[in-house]
Amino acid sequence: MSIVALLSFDQMNAADRMPAHPWDGTTVVDPSLSLDAVIARFPEHGLLIRLLCLSDPRFRSLCEEYGLACMCLARFEGLGGVAHASEIEEYRSLIASLEAEIAQFFLKSA
Repeated sequence: MSIVALLSFDQMNAADRMPAHPWDGTTVVDPSLSLDAVIARFPEHGLLIRLLCLSDPRFRSLCEEYGLACMCLARFEGLGGVAHASEIEEYRSLIASLEAEIAQFFLKSA
């Protein structure tokens, strides 16, 4: 499932977002937060993560999705309650899938 299908900015904390693009009104997330999230999950690969982000647009996009998914999961977990249990489970599943994809990049780079 795509992160776009799961993401609901209406339910996210506005402090987690950067200002909207003036030309189209879309909201962006600070890319450094995504990189930090991936490095926090795979600290032993910190240098490789940075190098891959600089050299591979597919990996960079994967990191952005991972960071956004982690941010959304944290937000839904913060809301708590049974009402958000399905979203929490979906984001946990998405994050596990993204982690597996990220790990594949490490294997290819070894």
